[in-house]
Amino acid sequence: MTSLSVPKPAGVVQGDVLIARIANRNHVEAVISPPAGWTVLRSDQSASAVKSWVLWKMATGAEPASYSFGFDVSAYVAGSIVAFSGADPVNPIDAVSGQKNGNSATLAAPAVTTTAANGVAVWFGTQVWTGSACPASPIQPPAGFTEPFDTCLLSSSAGLLFDAAYAQLGAAGSQPGWSGSSPFPNTNTAQVVTLRPAGAPSCTAGDNFASTFTTLGSLTSTDIVEISGLAASRVNPGILYAHSENNANFVAINKTNAAVVGSYVAGVFPWDWEDVATGPCPAGSCIYMADIGKSSGHPPPEPTTFAVYRMKEPNIAAGETSGTVSGDRFPFQYPDTAQNAEALMVHPTTGDIYVVTKNGTTGLSKAYKFPKPLPAPNTMSTLIHVADLQMPPGADVHAWEVTAGAIHPCANRFLLRTYRAVYEYRAPAGGSFESAFFASPVALTDTKEGQGESIEYEPDGSGYFTMTERETAPYPLKRVARQ
Repeated sequence: MTSLSVPKPAGVVQGDVLIARIANRNHVEAVISPPAGWTVLRSDQSASAVKSWVLWKMATGAEPASYSFGFDVSAYVAGSIVAFSGADPVNPIDAVSGQKNGNSATLAAPAVTTTAANGVAVWFGTQVWTGSACPASPIQPPAGFTEPFDTCLLSSSAGLLFDAAYAQLGAAGSQPGWSGSSPFPNTNTAQVVTLRPAGAPSCTAGDNFASTFTTLGSLTSTDIVEISGLAASRVNPGILYAHSENNANFVAINKTNAAVVGSYVAGVFPWDWEDVATGPCPAGSCIYMADIGKSSGHPPPEPTTFAVYRMKEPNIAAGETSGTVSGDRFPFQYPDTAQNAEALMVHPTTGDIYVVTKNGTTGLSKAYKFPKPLPAPNTMSTLIHVADLQMPPGADVHAWEVTAGAIHPCANRFLLRTYRAVYEYRAPAGGSFESAFFASPVALTDTKEGQGESIEYEPDGSGYFTMTERETAPYPLKRVARQ
């Protein structure tokens, strides 16, 4: 079939969070078309046997009796929707993870890092099934989880077992990788979504920012040469990461005064490390290092392929304040021609990785993203073109050269920094995140750095930070507050 109708759970009221898991057999190339209001959080798939999507929406006061999910190919499909009350009404999705488990009786979902206490974890297991009848107990959820259902789709060559379960969580922070089990060692996917409870410290978005900036302090570490990126930690509250452009050093700094609380060396040496971001990953939360510059690295010649490195975030509270941080390399090429880029953005929920190029000749930057699911480490990817971005002109060409980017922690918008200006791109009401790429840029307060190369939102959306690139310290940390 090319569509699947899934009924609305009983008792849904306005403000409930609806989470759908949709799966198909034997057509992992399929593209889903969700109903209006639904957002894809992630998809996970095997080489050919099974693909599972997780989607969500906030229930309105007029929900239909069922939802029709469309597909671009005909396949055996199955799906379910579960509903939860009591989630944060503005930013309910806290963390998401998932993976494929090949020929295994264990349905293991990767660890996540939650930002709020007393949330809910929602776990989905989906497994290949070829039996002529549903087994008595198809899938066992992780220990301590409650099952709303556990059932199967029957087909001699294209059946599926599928299960949903949930559990109340305690303290915020790193959570274990939850695993379910099955009597059958078959290919499967396991996925988890955690929900932020109402009343938790919330993240919000707003359109008005102060017309002035505050200098919070200065980074004075001699390990850092030419600051080129900032990223807010998802594991260590109140911490930002800042990195050198042309060596492998990076530091963790206190966001209130720029004091160094951790000094690290990346396990790879970059050719031209131009930006940094944090985001979800199989380890929970990772630092994404963008070795994406084309024109200022050392030594020549200029590269034609580039890479993003992914490293697990250190846990400063556990004493991880120094040392070498190893990780995975994800090489990539552009679909057209080699580009110079200085902006990396990682979506805080979906984990999608975006690269925005820098053009000092015409100001026409291009936005690309990695394919999904992300290929295995050390496997060459060809990026997907998302949009062309004509940057506004200014007093000189540096005013339209994009040097850094950041995605809002809980809204469909993002920041782009140039040497001379700051812009926010905002999706229209009800629009997807990527619709923001087609919005007109809104000029925000510049922090008068002359050579601005770093930008990052506050984790709660209450402002943004910038830092200038200089050859040597000190590096002032500046903040613009939202009004």
